[in-house]
Amino acid sequence: MATLKIEAGSDNQVWVTLTRFSDDDLARLKKIPGHRWNPDRKQWSFPATEETRRALAEIVALPPAPPAPIIAVKPKVAAPPQKKPHKKYVPGRDKPLTTNPPHPFIKQVDDELVLRGMAYGTRKAYGQHLRNFFEWLTRERIEPAHTTRDQIRAYLVQMAMSGRVSAAYCRGARSALIFLYEVTLKQRDKVCDLPRMKRPQQLPVVLSREEVARILKVTYNLKHKALLMVAYSAGLRVGEAVRLHVNEIDSKRMQIRVTAGKGAKDRYTLLSETALVVLREYFQAFKPSGWLFPGDAPNDHLSERAAQEIFQEARKRAGIRKPATFHTLRHSFATHLLEDGVDVRYIQEFMGHDSIETTQRYTHVTEKGLERIKSPLDNLKM
Repeated sequence: MATLKIEAGSDNQVWVTLTRFSDDDLARLKKIPGHRWNPDRKQWSFPATEETRRALAEIVALPPAPPAPIIAVKPKVAAPPQKKPHKKYVPGRDKPLTTNPPHPFIKQVDDELVLRGMAYGTRKAYGQHLRNFFEWLTRERIEPAHTTRDQIRAYLVQMAMSGRVSAAYCRGARSALIFLYEVTLKQRDKVCDLPRMKRPQQLPVVLSREEVARILKVTYNLKHKALLMVAYSAGLRVGEAVRLHVNEIDSKRMQIRVTAGKGAKDRYTLLSETALVVLREYFQAFKPSGWLFPGDAPNDHLSERAAQEIFQEARKRAGIRKPATFHTLRHSFATHLLEDGVDVRYIQEFMGHDSIETTQRYTHVTEKGLERIKSPLDNLKM
């Protein structure tokens, strides 16, 4: 059952907060004459008439009655957020990666990665792998600089056999250790023959077009809808989506500029006409400046965790049980383009893949042509 909170407003109007509501409740609310949504207050406003009170009472299944006298409460005035200097995203210089005090070897590795212009995600991953490795060495009472070849291999074997991490994680740990001993400590003989774990051939989870439409349909918050719509329509990673700037939306060329994507590479991708309509509505309501999708602090972008939660809430409301994540929108973008007959090399550019083989894996999950193939069971006469 829907719950209504009604507050008296100025100019003969009332403010309404609707909670615990269904899609039907929201539809009935929008049918009340004179309704208007205020994105700043996160409330609906209505003319203070008998017709309005009767319609609101029907939503909560109560007999029509005039509002209680205690509703005349002044809205809370929030203190204006303290302005912070705008911090532009710069690969290699945006966030500290090591704990305080930092391990000297991790600091040396991180400095070398910065000098090589490596992306923040690479630095963060290497730092975490090395912290795990040094914790293991501490438990085994081994000095990092005096570690033997067999001890390094024993650590990786123990990790691979634990069953708690993926092959990709083991490969990342191997790369971090090779960088530490080969580049930083100049002890290449300890890691020169470390085998690389074979990566399992796993197919990405993909949403159908109807499932993507259901997710967008049940996303009522305009900012959240714009975020998910832009991510799907352009094939963006979650970090790329939340770090978009307002000036990276090129409505004249119908393109989106992705700055410092994976591997610290820039690229252009598609700007959907449908997404542009929603973006313009979002701009008019929220008036973002700097970051396209700001977080709680106006001068910082929406966090990746918050974007993931937005997607998961929408997925649950849409009734989709696939193990989908925000990244699934990117997989779905590539797959649907392939089904529409777009050349795989264009898709490679849109996705920012270094290798065409990475893009071609989506040919294994496309439904194009599968509808014409029948299982031999269907041809049996039983």
